[in-house]
Amino acid sequence: MILFLVKLIDKQFNINISLLIITAVKILVIGFCMITLGGAAIATGVLFAGYNVSVSHNPEEAENLFNTTLMAFALIETFVFLAFVVAGVAYLL
Repeated sequence: MILFLVKLIDKQFNINISLLIITAVKILVIGFCMITLGGAAIATGVLFAGYNVSVSHNPEEAENLFNTTLMAFALIETFVFLAFVVAGVAYLL
């Protein structure tokens, strides 16, 4: 049934359905990569909020906590850059 509809649309409107599907999948992949950016923003906020709470409870360990927080922030940003790479590769294919 779906194949019949695809052939009908292809003949009726002279649209290449496979190109249309590929474009739709590219847009969806890029959209899913943007979800990763939203998750990274939330994770960064939670991370630094936890850092502020930890420093307020134990100010003597502020330097060690800050180093650990920066390492966690670097890990979060790694996922952001990976999402950009995936989106770029999906767009170029």
